[in-house]
Amino acid sequence: MVFEKRLMKRMGKNGVVSEYLPWLLIAIAVLVILMITIFILKDKGVSLIEQIKGVFR
Repeated sequence: MVFEKRLMKRMGKNGVVSEYLPWLLIAIAVLVILMITIFILKDKGVSLIEQIKGVFR
């Protein structure tokens, strides 16, 4: 009886983690891509802010 309650608590917690895990991985991937883009633009001497300004003009 006690084991079943512990199992149910664990199963509920795993569901929450598995629900947010894909979003967490997507966010990390986007951050990595942004960091790589910033470093590439810095090497070329192009400012990211100038690029963003150019998009909105």
